[in-house]
Order: sequence, then C-alpha cells, then structure tokens
Amino acid sequence: MAQTKRSTGHAISPDIVEATERLDEQHIFTTKTLGFLIHPNIITSLSSHDGPGDDTPGLKVADIGTGTGIWLLDVAKTYPSLCGQLVGFDVTFSSFPSPGELPSNITFNVQDMHHPFPESEIGTYDIVAVRFVSSATSRVEWESTAKNLVTLLKPGGWLQWIDSCNFSLYCSVPGTSRKACQEIWDGLEPYRLKGGDDLVIGLMMREGRAGVNREDIGKGLGLVEVHEDVFSSDRLQDGPPGLEIRKMGTKNVMECFVGCLESLFGAEDLAVNGWTRDKIKGLEKQAMEEIEKGVYHTLDQVCIIGRKATGPGSRTA
Repeated sequence: MAQTKRSTGHAISPDIVEATERLDEQHIFTTKTLGFLIHPNIITSLSSHDGPGDDTPGLKVADIGTGTGIWLLDVAKTYPSLCGQLVGFDVTFSSFPSPGELPSNITFNVQDMHHPFPESEIGTYDIVAVRFVSSATSRVEWESTAKNLVTLLKPGGWLQWIDSCNFSLYCSVPGTSRKACQEIWDGLEPYRLKGGDDLVIGLMMREGRAGVNREDIGKGLGLVEVHEDVFSSDRLQDGPPGLEIRKMGTKNVMECFVGCLESLFGAEDLAVNGWTRDKIKGLEKQAMEEIEKGVYHTLDQVCIIGRKATGPGSRTA
C-alpha cells in the first residue's frame, strides 16, 4: 500500500493510518461505556467559570496522550460555552490532525508525560485529562506520572484519568470458539510481568480480590474530592446499535493486542518463545472470524478524578 500524506506534508505509513482509526474507535467505545467526556463532578464544580466572550477566558484543558485529538474535538463541540484554550500532548505528532482543520482554540504539542513540562505550562490548566496511556503500570510508575501531571493544574483544577483493566472474553453463541482470541491475550503475559506484583492500572492488568486503592494514590498527591468510577463495557449490548459497538470494540482491542504481540515477538522472522510473525497474523485472522461469530470482550473502564487543593503553595505538586 502506498504511503498516505496528510496536509501537514509529513508522510505516514499505512499502519499509522490504521492506528488513528483504531484510536478514534476506542474513543467512541469508551465514551459510550462511560456516558461522558468530562466527569459530571468536574462539570458541576467548574460550571460557574466564565466562558469565552466574558471578561475572563474559558477553561484551559490539557489532553494527555491525545492521539488524533478526537477527545479534544468532541469536548470543544460539547462544551462550547465552557472551553477556552484546549491543548493536546503526545509523544509523537504522527496522529495529530492538520492545523488547518482545527478550531483556533485547539493546539497540539509533542511532550512525554513522564518528563517535566515547560515552565510556561505549569499551574495553568483547569482540567488535565489522561486517557489510555497504560498497558500494565505499577503503583510507583503511576504515582510518579500523576505527580508530574498535577503540576500542570491551577489551584482548584481537576485531574481526570481514564484507563482500562480486567479484560475478559465471552461467547454469545453456543459452540463458538474463542481459542485464537484467548491465545493472543495469553501471549501478552510479558507486559503483565514487567510491572511486578503491584500493578494498579492498565489494559493488560487484572485486579486481585483485595483491590488496588487507586484513590489513595490521588490523595497522597494532595488531591481532594478524589473519586473513582468503574463502568463495565458489558453495558454495550442488547441489540443494535449496542451489539455493533460491542463488536467494533472487541475487534479494536484485539488489533491493539496483536500490535503489542508484534512489538514483542514479530520484529524479526525468527521464532521467539514459539511466536513468529506468520503465527501472529494467522491468529489475528482467526480472532476476527471468532468475533464475527459472536465472541466479545468486556473491560472495566476506570475514571479517577481529583481536584488540586487551593491555598498557599498549591501552584505545583
């Protein structure tokens, strides 16, 4: 397939184009599951903020791990009277939309969320939103990253972190095989092992019976009004359009898993722990056939919010 050019002039490969489509589908699936873009507690807290056109600017919002910027674009459409400056950050520009396609109040910057942000950004945001940046993240890693992101908040500003965990596979039709989907999932064990025994969030993670107390991490960073909601994606069912969205979401997550497998084992035409590029591609084809026959997944979509305390010394975490 020939390379595709965006209007930015940068050539991007077909797999990047496919990745952007997958990111947008992931956004649709998650928004349908959660039922919101910005948590209602945050909207209630900040709804008294003067919007654009008043003497003060609207809310300044950061989107961390912005990808294609679809969340920011939806926020701008959904809350036009509330939003001022909207800024997306990611480690690469490859999925950013063309500047010519954007409203004047939306910009994108390359930034690694694990590294300190420029001084000009510190303490300037009303909302910092994070979405789908974890595969299997340990408590120490998550706390360190959240601490860095809290520095972006104004006193009284909110951190919203949305991520997934507790993946499971199910059949909706008797006699349906889910063997290929399960083998792909089982092959990702190295991702789960790298975080050790103290994983707290991530697509590859499964919670134990004791829970992980993510709210305590937020409170430990000095956030107040910390709250966690967990919604299961099995809310998306019971007839069209729910079943189609569920199928789309299952294909989406399996494509993500296949990409992870390829990064682990498929870079060379050599067998690694029994995995080869051809085996991965074969399983992907079988998995998509299983999904067409009724295999589906569930995920817990986790939304954690917390507000930066106001008062002296609260400009940075």
